[in-house]
Amino acid sequence: MKTIGLIGGTSWTSTIEYYRILNEEVARRLGGLHCARMVIYNVEFADLEGAMHSGRWDDAAAILSGAATKLQAAGAEAIVMCSNLIHRMAPTVQSAVPVPLLHLGDALAAEVKTRGYQKVALLGAWHTMKEDFYRGRIADKSGAEVLIPSDDECRFIDTAIFTRMCRDVYTDEDRAAFLAIIEKLKRHGAEGVLLACTELPVLLTDAPLPLLSSIDLHCRYAIDWAMAA
Repeated sequence: MKTIGLIGGTSWTSTIEYYRILNEEVARRLGGLHCARMVIYNVEFADLEGAMHSGRWDDAAAILSGAATKLQAAGAEAIVMCSNLIHRMAPTVQSAVPVPLLHLGDALAAEVKTRGYQKVALLGAWHTMKEDFYRGRIADKSGAEVLIPSDDECRFIDTAIFTRMCRDVYTDEDRAAFLAIIEKLKRHGAEGVLLACTELPVLLTDAPLPLLSSIDLHCRYAIDWAMAA
């Protein structure tokens, strides 16, 4: 089994889920006391989030590239970034290390294609929903149309993520609001929901449409790579 390097702390609450699911997936496949081989670099999320939200994307990319470099030095044979939004800096991070970056969007696109969906909804941080670096990649690789909520709903989702969920605060009010947004996207033809923020699978366990957890799919994608001959 090859060693996976996790860029975590983005946020720490979802990084815990990555750690748990990667180990559970290896144990499920191999049984016994087997677990995943991994190293984790936990970034200071306040610094990273501050750079992103003030538009200092080069500074954010430098933080992530530094983390990737440290992971490779610690023995990582591939990099996994434990957040959807930070894949906006994926090309820069990949250029910083010779080992592969296992892109979360590719993991989601593969699942959408396997399920044969023609339209999927995407929920995540503002830039993840509104920009093409992620949504476009999934559409290109899966062949599906990717729907997003209205601008007001996107702002609400972004605020809920960064002011509450990233601080490990999950409320029934947020859950109800998200379910209403999903119901609306269902009426527009969505066949499934991409939970393209690693906090969202913690908030949502049931919905009017099938939920595709970015954490679950990314972890399985990474373990497929790590265990490949």
